[in-house]
Amino acid sequence: MTDLERKLAETLREQGGEVTPDLAGAWAEQLRRQRRPRAARRRLTVLVAPLAAVLVVLTSVLLATQLNSAPTPVQPARPGRPFVLAKPEHRPLSELQVTGTPAILTNFVGQTDVWTTYVFTATVAGAARFCVAAVPRGDQLVPGAPQYGTKSPSCVPLDDKTELAAGYVGENGGPLPADKAVFVTATTVLQLRTFNAKGDLSAALQKTVSDHGVFLVDVVEGSPPERYEADYSLTSQEAHPASR
Repeated sequence: MTDLERKLAETLREQGGEVTPDLAGAWAEQLRRQRRPRAARRRLTVLVAPLAAVLVVLTSVLLATQLNSAPTPVQPARPGRPFVLAKPEHRPLSELQVTGTPAILTNFVGQTDVWTTYVFTATVAGAARFCVAAVPRGDQLVPGAPQYGTKSPSCVPLDDKTELAAGYVGENGGPLPADKAVFVTATTVLQLRTFNAKGDLSAALQKTVSDHGVFLVDVVEGSPPERYEADYSLTSQEAHPASR
């Protein structure tokens, strides 16, 4: 080998050592690169987790505040004024001192007969009452007359000083069938309108009884009148400003 060939071989060996890859160094660098993102992700998780919890709490508080501060839905207007009626009580006819002429209110069919409903005023222990009784059609309303059901006669207190003096809603076993009601008003009331819980209107048919205005009302069984409106004659409106 000549001197030129020998120098060339030595130069190639020196350059080969320079380009030989540093495998150990490269592996260490790769490990450092892999560990760096994991550490960054751990730091990001530590920061994000509390923020997410705070966001959940704030959202819950906001929803609760909106629910508590939501405006109350406006209830639909209900017409008329509420009935304030005393509970009827059964009184044998012999205990009643009739103070007015009984008047026929209506007829209805029972299981074996047709019955006539009478209305009248009476006193019990000196207190005024409005009473409803039913006897077989054609019979007189006298103490010995058969009575319909177990609640005839039925009486309620009578208040002559109020717009709505008394009222009785028909019932099973009572002297008025369950699809009828009767109301006593001041004589100045010309028309009476009643409303059940759903606001359904029932026009009342006026009956002339004694010194009171008596109105017979058709009702839906199980849905009795709960509110009412009254119309007055022109000459009596000034005497009842609250009813306009």
